[in-house]
Amino acid sequence: MTIPVEHNWDPHLSVKSDRRWFGFNSFAITGIAATFDFILLLAASAAGHLFYERIAFGGLADPSLYVGIGLLVATIFVLAMFGVHAYRPGEMLSFRRQLVLISALLPAVLLFLLAVVLFLKLDTTVSRGAIITTSVLSMGGLIALRLCWHRHLHRAVARAAFPTRRVLLICPGTMPTEPVVQRAALSGLSVKYTMRIAEADLALASTSDAYEKHGIAEVDEVLVAWSDYANLRALEECLITLRQFCVPVSVMFGGIVGDVVEGFAQTVGERRVFQTHRPPLDVYERGLKRAFDIVFSIAALVLMFPICAVVAVAIKLDSPGPVFFAQSRKGYSGRAFRILKFRSMSVMEDSTDVRQATRNDPRVTRVGSFIRSTSLDELPQFWNVLRGDMSVVGPRPHALVHDDLYGALIAQYASRRHVKPGLTGWAQINGCRGETPTVDRMADRVRHDIWYINNWSLWLDLKIVFLTMICMVDRSNVY
Repeated sequence: MTIPVEHNWDPHLSVKSDRRWFGFNSFAITGIAATFDFILLLAASAAGHLFYERIAFGGLADPSLYVGIGLLVATIFVLAMFGVHAYRPGEMLSFRRQLVLISALLPAVLLFLLAVVLFLKLDTTVSRGAIITTSVLSMGGLIALRLCWHRHLHRAVARAAFPTRRVLLICPGTMPTEPVVQRAALSGLSVKYTMRIAEADLALASTSDAYEKHGIAEVDEVLVAWSDYANLRALEECLITLRQFCVPVSVMFGGIVGDVVEGFAQTVGERRVFQTHRPPLDVYERGLKRAFDIVFSIAALVLMFPICAVVAVAIKLDSPGPVFFAQSRKGYSGRAFRILKFRSMSVMEDSTDVRQATRNDPRVTRVGSFIRSTSLDELPQFWNVLRGDMSVVGPRPHALVHDDLYGALIAQYASRRHVKPGLTGWAQINGCRGETPTVDRMADRVRHDIWYINNWSLWLDLKIVFLTMICMVDRSNVY
């Protein structure tokens, strides 16, 4: 029996577009956030020019040119943020995502501005020093604004300080409701009543009086959360009966059905279908990803060579044995390759008996403990990337014996091999780094890997690389 990979409940549950957020609707929050950004970028442009002129030349020049530049930068940046839906309340709650977007979009806008300046031969009119000063002020101001939004919105949600939409939650009799309630709260939904439908209680699902007794007249909408697929008859009766009431009804699924409806939706005839596995990367996408891998791995090998030399010497001095350790792994489409690492243990396991490292593992050497916690032992894998065995970003490869074990226990485990394995991945930046002592922990890693495969883009790879450098500061789960 295999264990299906569970998806988290989707937090975007309401069918209403005018759901109230924190005392006013989401359009108001979106407009206020965008306006603040626009004003800040405009002010940063003028202030950056005046500050630079004062420091560099000891005077104050006419800032009108830089006000115009600020209008251009602010307009393009705000439109770009709108394009990726970054001003939605749910997005504003995620400081990490906001930081990534600002770090990517603002430099892109400024580079576009510099390209226009050079193309129009205005480089003698526009001061590069003022542009740099403006960039620093803009970046600092936007990050400070996001910290304020993050602190205020999370405090408001925690204290329930603002009105939310009231919900009647309908679910199977044995389903735990705490995860649903928590995620609903993040979407501005407050579960006021809960109605459980037991497996054999079809009468309850088909009787309108039962819904009235559970407060359907006092809520703004109904949320049906279903995971009991042996009792679909009760779900059908429930949805039929709910048509009698003038309230919006939303349905979300867990388990295998939840996996399916998370897929890309398209139309076949008059029916909606969901693509559970995206097609393989086309020639252009493979070429783009490969080009990124080659450029990044060459740069990493050149820049990190002094560190690699120091690590190699430390390994030799610390314990007897070779500097490098090679182990068989499965790559793209299940093809075997030899992964390269700095040796961090006193053993060289590469057989049917390979144990994952655990905390205070006696096999780990003194130098090995340090290079494992800092991921320095993975640096030689840039050679695997350059050879084409691996990619910079992708699902982390496991020992062959672990592949066989988890492949028999987790339904979608083999789908990880639809792309090349990577040095880092979506799972690693989402808390799935290090040891996987239980099947559930491995299933969580697989779920993130499948999401990455189905949503690949070059931008996503760049985002993962950036976040990996931030996540490497946390060494608590790596040993």
